[in-house]
Amino acid sequence: MTSRGESPPEGWVSHDGVLRAGVRVQDFVARAQRIVGTCRHDGCSRRLVLQPQELQRQGLGQLNIGDVKRLHMCQRIGGCSLSFHHDPPERPLRLAHCLGKPFVRIRVACRGTGCRFHRVWKVEEMIAGLVKRGQGDHATEIYGLGARMTSPCPLCKRANWRVDVIWANTDQMGWKARGEEYLVDLAQKRLED
Repeated sequence: MTSRGESPPEGWVSHDGVLRAGVRVQDFVARAQRIVGTCRHDGCSRRLVLQPQELQRQGLGQLNIGDVKRLHMCQRIGGCSLSFHHDPPERPLRLAHCLGKPFVRIRVACRGTGCRFHRVWKVEEMIAGLVKRGQGDHATEIYGLGARMTSPCPLCKRANWRVDVIWANTDQMGWKARGEEYLVDLAQKRLED
């Protein structure tokens, strides 16, 4: 968890130092993200759209969306074939959400098999680089950044990048005592997990 005054944007949570999309109903509401379910079983044409806003209005905002999905499964012998997908959020996480926060870094890591290359950037440096190359600005979606990176990895020579937000807990002694060093270590440790 992060400190009270420095919590992640609504709909996002810092899990072990890496920002992730929250899984509660209220997180889907904050991101304005739809969940669509479709049955793939022969003879079944069931299709549904979960309405997180309606669930939250009914006081169920704290429920895990996985539990809500399970409640919509049928009792067919042999199991339900209802599968869900999440539409892209209408209110995605953008670089602007992380601007001016000294406890936040952007990690760009190679997704090549067995490759451990990564680099950690300050948010302002990332924005400046995107603007310089004409690839984006402060309004750029963070989780779409990997696709914008066209340079190959210096180790495995592939252009297959993953972007994560490293969000340090400023209440921890590691951050208070070490600051920047702590962020670099946190980025490395979470990459190995």
